[in-house]
Amino acid sequence: MLLGLGSGACSQAQEFSRILQCEGAFSAQGKTAPAVADFALRFNSRTALIQRSNVLPVGEELQYIPSPASYAMTYKLPIQGTRVVVLPGWIDSSVLVIHPDLTRLNRIRLSISRQSGQMQGVLLNEADQPLAGFEMQCKSTGVHELEAPKF
Repeated sequence: MLLGLGSGACSQAQEFSRILQCEGAFSAQGKTAPAVADFALRFNSRTALIQRSNVLPVGEELQYIPSPASYAMTYKLPIQGTRVVVLPGWIDSSVLVIHPDLTRLNRIRLSISRQSGQMQGVLLNEADQPLAGFEMQCKSTGVHELEAPKF
């Protein structure tokens, strides 16, 4: 038990400190589409929760590294194409086989400028080759400046 801290202090520690609302464009294979992404930042644990997006996985948390110039974020998707193969003729033996699909999304990297609010991101495959990219303009809002939840 933490001495001197009530239960309210523990819940306060997990609150989000800043909301980033971003809009821009997503480009892949020569085509461009509108893109949006909202992030809720926790400064104490350096995590960013994707709250709303049409290009990023909503509900996932990204670890970010703040610098005086930017927030750098990375998200690695779970390994794709794994399976366990039981070897015939071998007693109680199996092998974990990984078949990476080099055309599938593996990692998301993005950077948000703390001065201009400009975000640049890239979606990468297993071989770290770009599959798509996006650029957005973000505006920062304090949590207390948002509307109260309706339910």
